[in-house]
Amino acid sequence: MLSKSRPPETLIPSSSIVDVVDAHGVQAVVGYRRVTSEWERRAAAGTPALTRPDTLDLLMGLPVGEAVPVSALSAPEQRALKAMPKGVVVRKNGTVTRQAVQPLQVDLAVVPGRGWESAMALAERFTPFCARAVLVDRPLRRRGEAMLQADFYGIGLMAVVGNELDVLVPPRPFVKRRHSVAGWQFLEGLYGQLAQAALALPATAGEAWSDQDC
Repeated sequence: MLSKSRPPETLIPSSSIVDVVDAHGVQAVVGYRRVTSEWERRAAAGTPALTRPDTLDLLMGLPVGEAVPVSALSAPEQRALKAMPKGVVVRKNGTVTRQAVQPLQVDLAVVPGRGWESAMALAERFTPFCARAVLVDRPLRRRGEAMLQADFYGIGLMAVVGNELDVLVPPRPFVKRRHSVAGWQFLEGLYGQLAQAALALPATAGEAWSDQDC
């Protein structure tokens, strides 16, 4: 059942790209939008996914496009700077200028399952990062209880009825309450998979997303 079947456009923007990913030990279908300029910049520079926490922690403290004296960084930050992959920052005349930004935005993660309880338990792993939903491909047992649980936890509930996808409970919109290393690391993990998969495919740019707070 796990496929790139597109969730209804009432749940994700029409510009979202849909793909299958592995995240936090869960295989899910995600709707996401690329930061097109960042994908292009990284491809040109040969910049890999940035998954080291010390790298991301340092980047979160640096403004995008503004030179900062290297001497202003702490000893751990300077060690992280030395380990930066190419294309992440520019070092010049004793300063460091951040180039890298988050490469994508996830609009929705859909976790498939045979039963709603086990699928919801897995979907909870996406709670800190994006809106989430479950897709049940079997007759829904205890339908009323399933809908109550989904509504309480804000997890979308979808079921396959014949050849139709029935949205029983829409997912609660995701609100990013703070920027975190874990949140950025989640996006980089997805980027690593998606960029690798896209190497043999024509570029398909979704709606550009610009958020340079991180």
